[in-house]
Amino acid sequence: MDNNTLTAIDRILRRLAVAKGEKPADLLLKNGRLVNVFSSEIIETNLAVQDGVIAAVGGEYSSGNEVIDLGGSYLAPGLIDAHLHIESTLLFPPELARILAVHGTTCVINDPHEIANVLGVEGVRMMLAAAGGLPCDFFSTVPSCVPATSMETAGAEVTAAQVADLLKQPRVVGLGEMMNYPGLIEGDEEVLAKIIFALKEGTVVDGHAPSVSGPDLQAYLSAGITTDHECLTAAEAVEKLRSGMKIIIRHGSASSSLEELLPLVNQATVDAFMFGSDDREAGELLSGGHLDGLLKTAVSLGADPLQMIRISTLNAARHYRLYNRGALAPAYLADLVVFKDLRDFEVELVVKNGRVAARDGKLTAEIPPYTLPPAALHSVKLAREVVEADFALELPEGKAAVIGVIPGQLVTEKLMLDLPRDKSGAVNVDPGSGINKIAVVERHKASGRLAVGLVKGIGLNEGALASSVAHDSHNILVTGVEEIAMAAAVNELARMGGGFVAVDEIGSVKASLPLPVAGLMSAEPAETVATGMEKILGAARELGTQLPQPFLTLSFLALPVIPSLKITDRGLFDVDNFKFL
Repeated sequence: MDNNTLTAIDRILRRLAVAKGEKPADLLLKNGRLVNVFSSEIIETNLAVQDGVIAAVGGEYSSGNEVIDLGGSYLAPGLIDAHLHIESTLLFPPELARILAVHGTTCVINDPHEIANVLGVEGVRMMLAAAGGLPCDFFSTVPSCVPATSMETAGAEVTAAQVADLLKQPRVVGLGEMMNYPGLIEGDEEVLAKIIFALKEGTVVDGHAPSVSGPDLQAYLSAGITTDHECLTAAEAVEKLRSGMKIIIRHGSASSSLEELLPLVNQATVDAFMFGSDDREAGELLSGGHLDGLLKTAVSLGADPLQMIRISTLNAARHYRLYNRGALAPAYLADLVVFKDLRDFEVELVVKNGRVAARDGKLTAEIPPYTLPPAALHSVKLAREVVEADFALELPEGKAAVIGVIPGQLVTEKLMLDLPRDKSGAVNVDPGSGINKIAVVERHKASGRLAVGLVKGIGLNEGALASSVAHDSHNILVTGVEEIAMAAAVNELARMGGGFVAVDEIGSVKASLPLPVAGLMSAEPAETVATGMEKILGAARELGTQLPQPFLTLSFLALPVIPSLKITDRGLFDVDNFKFL
């Protein structure tokens, strides 16, 4: 036998000795109320850990090199987020792990789709490298749609051959959300090849199918898609459940389906659900927690706490084939969280790989250092500084297409409105009407491409907001009242190397939040990012918007795979009819 096999045998022999009561455990947790996700019951017991793995569970185990008396608190498996884009938190993986660990999250399924659209395969590899050795494990799916569509200009392309290579990397668990459902349904061979490679590797294929139903849904599923996190209504979720899909209930900063879908969870359906943040901003993680906060909200809505814990642990582990996680039983990793109660879900203790990682809201685990590669920076490239005239908008007579923002939703309305024009046909936007201009400026290839449209629901009375976080291609997205303000915001964003900017009516910067890592993330501490976000949100409200998260809302207005009307650097796109207007 080789040395690795002998070492593994030694570890099992030590666990056997602990389980048989022949030696003390490395760590003994006693007097806990264990949440058993297999039997949906709470058991007063002790738990013995050896070499980072649970050796035994039972009241007869009483000795350990380290003993922690839980005093009747609730012992649950470490929480698992089934679908998160790390980039959406605005934090780089080591800093995000520091925050998630204290909230009891020990595992995340990350889709690095956002950074892949900026930096391609190297961005995915960078995220995998940065996520090693942390107190929260980041597993990854391989981005399936880079670019997301041909209707926008991304910074890179991830081909089927590159997908096949990435699927073989450590900590990769599947193919990321297949947003190109029209291409799949129509039998696009490049799309199908990516799915085939994932299935050959024995991994799962995640879905993204908002409002897809009937024969189109059946066609979509027939290719091997397994999940969806885009259900807009309970009726849509029911159709997908009946067709065998796993439903990821999204509870993020920009959108939440928790209240809508929670009534569908019952004893018969509980195995079909998981929880996912999708997009969750750093400040909200600090103030409202992560999955611990979701559990509190779900139980306050009347949900069964034991079912909710199962959804946030075992279900995700089993779906992504992480078979040694998600439960508290012999041979499972000693990843666990201790809650004071199952109502407020206050986290008292977190154990990761058998070691205390956080206690009473304070991280005790070490975060290994990581140096950013130069390729991660300087990703904003403009052909030239933009000027006021770039944002003029001339339209023919008749009703004008306007993007209608729906608060709390990623979908938009397609509004057809009568708007005043001057003699040249230029649209004169009165902020009192609730309509602002919106534009996308290509920032990857310095092409100079720029498209202008109209949006209702942002609510700016003056000035402009700009962002380099614009799903999914992450070009520069700007909305505003005065063209001079829009130009100033874009130019400031380019100077910063990406982030968020708010400027007043004459183009003076009111607040900014630099995000120099691919124009998507900061390498600063979460508290610094949250403070910067609070300042820029305050500046945005002074300009008139009443949206709770205007930059997150803005970021999805450039995503042409979610209905109904969106804008890219190539123009205003009608998602329902799949054509440019």
